[in-house]
This record gives sequence, structure tokens and C-alpha cells, in this order.
Amino acid sequence: MMKTTYKFIFLISSVIVSLSAVAQTNRSDSAMNRQVLLEREYNPTLQGASKVNTTPSIYTPVIKGKEFNFISTTPQVKVDNSQIGSAQSGDIRTNIDYSKKRGYLNFAAGTHGNLDGAAGVRIVNATNDRLDLFGTYGATSGTVDFIDGNKYIYKDAKAKYSALDINLKYQHTFEPSVLTLGGSFYNTSYNYYGNTFLTPEISAFPYDITSKQNVDVFSFNAGLKSSDNNQGELKYNATVNYQNFKSKYGIAPEEKGPKGGQFDLGLEFGAAFDSDKLIGIKASLMNQTYSNKDDFYLGDTAYHSFSNVTATPYFKMEGDSWNIDLGLNASALFDVKNKLHVSPNIKAEARIYDVNVLYGEVTGGVNNNTFLDILQENRYVNYMGRVHYSKTLFDAKVGFKSGVISGFEFDLFAGYKKTDDDHLYIATTSYNALAPTDPSWGNVGTPIYADISTGHIGGALKTTLIPATDLSAKITGFFYDVKNSDFDKAFGRPAFTAQLNADVRPIDKLTLSLNYLYAGGRKALSHSLVVGEQSIVSMKDINELNLRAEYQIMDWISVNVRLNNVFSQKYELQYGYPLQTFNALGGVAFKF
Repeated sequence: MMKTTYKFIFLISSVIVSLSAVAQTNRSDSAMNRQVLLEREYNPTLQGASKVNTTPSIYTPVIKGKEFNFISTTPQVKVDNSQIGSAQSGDIRTNIDYSKKRGYLNFAAGTHGNLDGAAGVRIVNATNDRLDLFGTYGATSGTVDFIDGNKYIYKDAKAKYSALDINLKYQHTFEPSVLTLGGSFYNTSYNYYGNTFLTPEISAFPYDITSKQNVDVFSFNAGLKSSDNNQGELKYNATVNYQNFKSKYGIAPEEKGPKGGQFDLGLEFGAAFDSDKLIGIKASLMNQTYSNKDDFYLGDTAYHSFSNVTATPYFKMEGDSWNIDLGLNASALFDVKNKLHVSPNIKAEARIYDVNVLYGEVTGGVNNNTFLDILQENRYVNYMGRVHYSKTLFDAKVGFKSGVISGFEFDLFAGYKKTDDDHLYIATTSYNALAPTDPSWGNVGTPIYADISTGHIGGALKTTLIPATDLSAKITGFFYDVKNSDFDKAFGRPAFTAQLNADVRPIDKLTLSLNYLYAGGRKALSHSLVVGEQSIVSMKDINELNLRAEYQIMDWISVNVRLNNVFSQKYELQYGYPLQTFNALGGVAFKF
């Protein structure tokens, strides 16, 4: 497999060199003067990947492009405010106008030992060259109370988490092409603090809820694409990325964690003709390998290497009031068993009087569920083996969006998706019967698999009719058909979600923000970590209100205060792992 990887590295290097030579031959004298954000990449010709199962913007007449790797967004709830260790640069306002400023520095601290920061600087800001250094950091070390903790030997636990993400990115424009080079380092550490569900009568098992898991990820990438000013017939985009990952612990504190690498290659070529048509093809390769394997405990297929080679040919047409995008995804999967998966990739929009849009799509593809994918989805996963890939046979959506009233827009949508070998999590122990006296993790998310069909229906609105206020809301209902011989519930996934966002500017330079999130109807499989008993339980509804105030003192400095989970609700995203109740942060943001 590594020989295959080296061949692909050689292939993409050859392609990039060849494209560079063509670009230099056709080089024009025009310069790219448009300012962009520090962390943003945008290609309006080939267009970036669009997320699946999210509400589209109300009026977007341009057809959205496909992804190299299909992402199936399951209706899992994501909480950005009081989740343990959530710190995102986008949440702390890092937008920079580089005609005036070159960098930013934001920092906030609060209760539960919460730290939240971001920093970035454009080292080089020339006409054809950009060099950016930026990163984020988030940490927490606070005690959280278990739900129904009085039933068990542990009533609470200290939840520890930190994440550091540092990026270096270089971009050079030599018309008609743009070359990018970059690298990053990501480190996260956390403890498996989840409830062990042990009663005083069975408290002798040596579970470890204090040791901190540690994961390091080094990434290197390069890309070459046609620039915005490329007037040639052929548009192109080539990317290559390698990520090396290493975890400290495995299925128990005494075991070494998985480590390995992920190689991603993406290619896209497109050509326009007849002024309203575009034909092209996207291709991608993902190869994941592991360099350490514990065949004695886990078996020789637990961390088998996995490759996904996908081709997506497409044909786009655009009329005066309609767009259509025809394509398909064809994936060759190399795993314990090699398979071929083909799915549709069709999207269409029809505009009515330019302010109403009727849209629909039927897509599908393969969800790779790589080590790095799962790290972001559920870091408390059981390392008994790799989470299997899943196949979305189809993901169909239809909707109607309208902006017929100036300052008021709405979107009504519905959809149905079918995914084979989808995964859900149940809370189990990593207790090793072969070494009963060794410490183990008391609560890890063990994946179980099922063929799951998911339907959803909902609506969204956005308005600026209220003076000095931006208001948006979204509600969605979900229903599931789960096919598994042992259970019929979509554990952890909600039956209903609602979200409200509002920004109010009562006076100049002061912004007050409100965010409300509700999610209900979630179920969990309660699995006794010792006696093996199972029962289905209802999880606490998420009912969270968050407030934020930001005051712009001068154009280069602002202060902010955040009050998260104002109702002090106690709930979990992963069963047994309660999140923080009420917490507050205060911070300052600089631009220089």
C-alpha cells in the first residue's frame, strides 16, 4: 500500500509541475488585488465544497459545486458554546481587512478554567505573495456533575481538555495560476471522564478517569489552481495533503495508541462552452494506513489500511431562470474486502421572479470515517479498532426559499437519506478480561452498525425588519428507520431541533447576541459496564441559551463577555459525558 501511495505522490507532483509550466507559458500581466480573509480559500470558478443537509442561503443563483469526498451530515447536535473545550477562531471575530491591519490577537478566560484564544498575522502581503501564520487554542479543567450521579460511586468528575492548532500558509499568484503551500500542527489532550455507571456494590474495578489522552497531528499540503483571472478554456484545481497522527494511549492506559498517516489527493478539471455550460471531472484519493497494530488483542483486521478512489464527472447548464448539475460518484474501495460504490450527484434550481427559488438534489457517496474524522466527531471513541466506512446510497432533498419581502427570507425543506453500515455509539468500558487488574477506561464510545434511513422536514427564516436587529431561526424534525437485528433506535440522534440567533445593535459599537438551541427525543443504550445488562433510556433534552456582548472601543481593540448555558441545563452529547452548566468568559480582541 505504501508503494501505491508513493506512486500517487509522484503522479500529483508531476501533474503540478506540468500545470505550472503551462501556467507560466500563458502568464498574463494582471494582478490579483482582491483582499481575502486570513484563513479563507475561495475559487468562484470551480467553487468550494458545500456542506450536505444544511439550509442553503436564500438566494444563490450560482450552482454549488460537489465535494471531492462526500460528507454525510447526520443529525447529530453540535454545541459551540458550553461543550467541553470548544474554541473556534470564527467565534471570536478574526476577520481582518488587510489594507489596514496585518494581524489579530484574541484572548478570553472564564469559569471552569476555560481559556479561549486565537492569533494570526500576515507576514507577507504583496501583490502576488501571501504568507500567513495563525492558530487557535482552547482549554478547560473544571468539575462537572453527572446526571443522576447520586446513583453511582462518582457524583462528579473533573473534565480536562485542551486543543492547539497552528497553521502556516503560503500563496503565490503567477497568472493564470495560484500556488499554495502549507503545514500545520494540531494537538489535543483530554481525559475519559465519563460516568462509569458503577454502583457502590461493584466499585472495585480499576477504571481510570484522570489520565489524559494525547493526540498529535502534523499536516503538509500543496495546491495549484486556476486563478480568478484565468481566461483560458481549461479550469483546474489540484491538491495534495498528508497528515501524520499519533495517539498516546489505546484501549487502556497500559496500551499504546494507534498511529499512522492519511494521504489525500484531489484533482478537478473543467471547461466551459456555449457560454452557459460547463463539463468537468473531479477525482480524489484517500489512503489511510496504520504503523502500529495490536494483533494479539484486537485481531489482524482491526486497523487494516483503507483506500477510497472516487471519480465524479459532471455537466452543468444554466439558463435565465434555472440551473442544473448532472453527475455521479463512482468509488473504488480497498479494505478487508474490495468494493465498488456508485451513487447519483444531481442538483437543480429554478428561480421564480428572481426572489423565489425551488431547489432539489439527489446525492450520495462514501463516508470514510477516518481516524481524524472520528477524532472530531467523538474523541472518546473506543480504540478497539477502526470505525468502518459507510455508504450513502442516496440523499434526496427538496425545498422552496423566498425573499419576496425585502428584509424577510424563509426556506422550507424536506429530505430523505439512506445509509448502509452507518455507525452509532454506545457507552462501554475498555475493561480487558485478559488483564483484570490493569486500569482501563470507564466509558468509551463503542461503535455499533446499522442500515439507517433518515428523513427530515423543517423551515428557516431570516429577517432584518426589526430595527438594528439581525434575526434567524430554524426548526427541523427527524424520523428514522433503523435496520439491525438487536435494536431499532438511532442512538444519540435527535427527533427535533430548534435554533434561534439574534444580533442587536442598540448603540453604535455595541453588539448584543443571543443564541438558543433545543434538541429533544434522543435515546441512548444504557449498557452496564460490568454485568452486561442493556436498556434503552431517554437522554436529557438540550435547552441552552447563550448571550454575548461585544463593545468596539476603537477600530483596533474590543472587549466581550459571554454567558453560556444561562439556564444552567445539565445534558450530554455523548452518553455519560455531561457538559458544563452555566459558564462565563470575558475577553479582549486586538487587531494590529
